[in-house]
Amino acid sequence: MNISSKLKLIVVLTVFEISITLLSVFEISKGAQFHQLNLLHLKYISQFSDNILALENKIQLDVLETKRVITDIRQQPIDCIKKINFINVFIMRQIGTYSAIDICHEDIKQANRALLAVASFENQQITREQLLSQLKEFENIFILHSQQFEKPVSDTVSFLMRTMIPIIIIISMFNIISIGYMSKSISSSIRKAINLLERNSDDKNLSEDIDKHVSGELQTLLLAARERLANEMLVAEVNQKLEKLVDQRTESLTQANAELAQFAYRASHDLKAPLSSSKLLTRFIVEDIQSGLLTSAIEDAQKIHGQMEKLEDLVVSILSLTEIDSLDGNVTEIELIPVIDDIQQRLSSVIELHKDAINCHVCLEHPFISDKVRVVQILENLISNAFKYRDEDKVEKPYVKVSLSEKTDSYQLSVQDNGIGIPMNRHNEVFQMFKRFHPKISFGSGLGLAIVKKHVDYLNGTILMQTSELGTHFKINIPKQVS
Repeated sequence: MNISSKLKLIVVLTVFEISITLLSVFEISKGAQFHQLNLLHLKYISQFSDNILALENKIQLDVLETKRVITDIRQQPIDCIKKINFINVFIMRQIGTYSAIDICHEDIKQANRALLAVASFENQQITREQLLSQLKEFENIFILHSQQFEKPVSDTVSFLMRTMIPIIIIISMFNIISIGYMSKSISSSIRKAINLLERNSDDKNLSEDIDKHVSGELQTLLLAARERLANEMLVAEVNQKLEKLVDQRTESLTQANAELAQFAYRASHDLKAPLSSSKLLTRFIVEDIQSGLLTSAIEDAQKIHGQMEKLEDLVVSILSLTEIDSLDGNVTEIELIPVIDDIQQRLSSVIELHKDAINCHVCLEHPFISDKVRVVQILENLISNAFKYRDEDKVEKPYVKVSLSEKTDSYQLSVQDNGIGIPMNRHNEVFQMFKRFHPKISFGSGLGLAIVKKHVDYLNGTILMQTSELGTHFKINIPKQVS
């Protein structure tokens, strides 16, 4: 096999591995989407139950609202079916979880029947008692389907995790071995040719030796190099570049696979926890409603709301992390004070902040020019963390001080707070994914500082952290850019 064929094979193997990896991540993340749709399904079932309860209590039925709720219940299985592709169908048929799709079709059918029943009541074709009986039947069917849907979806995701990750690891190891072998083969061929030239640099029979010991493209290269008197330098350069390229690819693939395995495990674990908890609480709510314990049902519903907020925060953080690579660079002049004002206004909607909670100081001789989207996300994550982890025991109010100055070739961005800080023994974990240092205070996603670090890296900058009992101080160095 000649050199170009070996290089093409290396590219093909690399592309194949990346494709399998991306397919695996997409299919595994699809399981989380199905769980989220099922949670929405449960939410609308709960609203449907409220309408039934109102009907039982002789309250006039809001027909339009009931139809809307039933339509919303029907929409979740429709969305699930739209997300199913032929690969999912094949896998689910092989492992016996295709029942999830059957459940979706049946749910759509029952929702359509429920809409017909409401329409019949609206047209006075059935009585109130008949409608109530039918709606209760549909309610039980929807709840049962929602419970039955979880297991095949969980089983499918588990199967993908058990099979795809080992497959990716096996493919990666095969690629590493194959690339190493081809690199060694290419290097060996080139070194053999160089040694041949060194031994026969003044020999008139050099061409015969090349024909005898070297073949393919390398033979043509050596003969041409001999005619131009530069073959040693050319071969050495090609060899060096090939070895460097192979080493970089091998190191990159190994690191990417390790990060993917860790990310998939932690993400699936953190996504599953609130889903499982909410599923259990939903069953408690149904039991409490059936037993007439509305206060207990409300408390459980509030717990579900908290779990959903936690899940939403995690999903948004994961999406933010995965979208970092695809953000288009928008290098422009940035006015920092309006940016800070916008951030404070957004945070004030979820966190109670006093008027002077954020202080901004800018000292520049030239305009601040950088990627505005990334700078805003860096500041919003750091400022949001500062107020989430404020120190309630301190007499002074929680605050954040933001400052911007410049050096000859860079900007210095500083974010300082008076919060509770980060434990000294965990400083080396600060910018790692899924690291939570104060879970009793705030149930964050553990991705905020990882997102900050990734944005700083994309700006070719550096970030340093100092923390103590007085608070935390982040110092960010951003190289200057030309707009």
